[in-house]
Amino acid sequence: MKHLTENNEIYLNHLKFASMIGVTLIIRGTIFIIHGILPIFAIPKRFNLENTYKKLKKWNEYTETRK
Repeated sequence: MKHLTENNEIYLNHLKFASMIGVTLIIRGTIFIIHGILPIFAIPKRFNLENTYKKLKKWNEYTETRK
C-alpha cells in the first residue's frame, strides 16, 4: 500500500477521509441535479458553489500537509 505510506496514513483514516469526500460530493451533486430539474427550489447556502469550493480547498490543504 504505497499510497498510504507516501501520505503517512493508516488504512482506516484514509477510508474515512476518502469516503467523507465522496459522499459529500454525491450529496452536493444530487442537490445541483435536482435544482437543474426543478429550478424553483433554491440551493441551500451550505451546499452552494462557494461553500463547496471552500470545503474542497480545505480538504486539499489537508492532503498537502500529510506528505
